[in-house]
Amino acid sequence: MSRTLRIGLSIAVSAVFLGFAVRKVDWSEAGAALAAAQYLYIVPMLVVSIWSLYIRAQRWRVLLRPLGTPAMRTLVAATNIGFMANMVLPLRMGEVIRPVLVSRREREPLGGVLATIVLERIFDLFMILFLFGVAAATVSVSAAVRQWGIRMFVVALIVGVGVAFVRWQEALALRLLASALQPLPARFAEPIDQFFRGFVRALEILDSPRTFLQVLGWTLYLWLVISSTYAFGVLAFGLPVPLVVGSVAIMAVIAIAVSAPSAPGFIGAFQLGCTLGLAIFGVSQSQAIAYSIVLHLTQFAGTVGAGLYSLTREGMSLRQLEEVSETDVAPA
Repeated sequence: MSRTLRIGLSIAVSAVFLGFAVRKVDWSEAGAALAAAQYLYIVPMLVVSIWSLYIRAQRWRVLLRPLGTPAMRTLVAATNIGFMANMVLPLRMGEVIRPVLVSRREREPLGGVLATIVLERIFDLFMILFLFGVAAATVSVSAAVRQWGIRMFVVALIVGVGVAFVRWQEALALRLLASALQPLPARFAEPIDQFFRGFVRALEILDSPRTFLQVLGWTLYLWLVISSTYAFGVLAFGLPVPLVVGSVAIMAVIAIAVSAPSAPGFIGAFQLGCTLGLAIFGVSQSQAIAYSIVLHLTQFAGTVGAGLYSLTREGMSLRQLEEVSETDVAPA
């Protein structure tokens, strides 16, 4: 699929999501909610948005231990720039840009660094599904939401078991992959095989229970900190949502929504996640849209601000970032 077509599809997905998010909005009610909001809470929202990037860099350093020990400054800069790129460039280019930057600065193998990004997503997926399952089990929600919570909890366990199988049955996993790739042309099979082997190497951290628990702890800490952003939003709008557990549930729904392919900045996906997450607690779509506008703009400002700061310190431009993703990743 061509790059242009993928960009077009991501924009179309965002448009569909945004349409669903606003289809029943009473804009006068949304305007009233925005007018009544307490905007002092934007300050801690901004702080948390920036702090969460630093936590990601700290966790990434632990994940990279099998490959080396990159400088913390490099990891912070790459994380800030990468997440900014996700906000302003198409196709989540930041997920490729940040490992490329680390590979260049620290002279680490790109395949191995890229694999740690996949490992991050697996830990994130596990934690998001786990936290949503816990939240659904501990707050007063409908039977349907509770059932979804149980299902997500089960999926989290399946993800965990799958990762454990690949790590502790590495030879069998590689044989199964080789069998699955055998019918494919070499130009498709070889990159998949190389990537999977890099991923297996990244999983070496699981050989150390201490390191594994550190990554798990950092991931839990990360998503609880991120959920506090949504808690401040609940306070700002005075919503009838349980502050701690409710914010965790909202965070999980939004995280799942923005994982879908969408336009830069997760436009549409973020709004849909807010409306679905707040609907669990009986918040109207109009109030949810007002909430999403403030939260989205605040997170955008914090992430882009941190990215521009690091971009300036590294002496790079946005055009150079696009060139990095186009020239370095292709050979990998």
